[in-house]
Amino acid sequence: MTTSTAQHHGSPDTERLPVGHSSTILELFIDSLAPWNQVQILDVGPVCQENITFFARRMRRIYACDMFIRLHRALGEQPKPGKFCGHLDYPPRSFDGIQLWDLIDHLDDDQARQLVARCLEMLKSAGLLMLIALEKKPEPAKINTFVIGRYYRIDLRLQPHLELPWHCRHNRGLLSLLADFELVKSYRYHNGLREFLFKKPVIYRD
Repeated sequence: MTTSTAQHHGSPDTERLPVGHSSTILELFIDSLAPWNQVQILDVGPVCQENITFFARRMRRIYACDMFIRLHRALGEQPKPGKFCGHLDYPPRSFDGIQLWDLIDHLDDDQARQLVARCLEMLKSAGLLMLIALEKKPEPAKINTFVIGRYYRIDLRLQPHLELPWHCRHNRGLLSLLADFELVKSYRYHNGLREFLFKKPVIYRD
């Protein structure tokens, strides 16, 4: 497990909305999966054509299930906790990699635990899970797609139709939710944005 940090100067009491950056963890995610055979990955959204094209050029098959729009639609309906991951109805051990982006930032602890458990079920042995998380609620608190560009650069694209809650967590709280995974590497950028790469343990009782 390794952790890296990009240093910055600024007020510790504010969190600016993240800006584009070259993603260290995304590159590691792709490079780690590239040697595997018949790689299949899942992207939980918000779905955009650039990301689908990026993954499709590098992996055998990309599946997309936009959990952001599903969460948005569920607000106000008070869905039962056990139903939150109902849309992720893929067979066990379907994927070599799962891209969560910042979905966990918009889930309460119960929902996040359900999602993590579902990811463990869907991933193959030693499968990889990438996610992004903020330390503090950004200002303005808008929902964005993380859009992949050249050389693993990630930029933001506003999604004005999405209104979701924020549940930002410090490292300890976030890592406790993912305790069944092995942390491969994490990286913190100057604006408080963090990237994590996790691995499903090789010996895991599904």
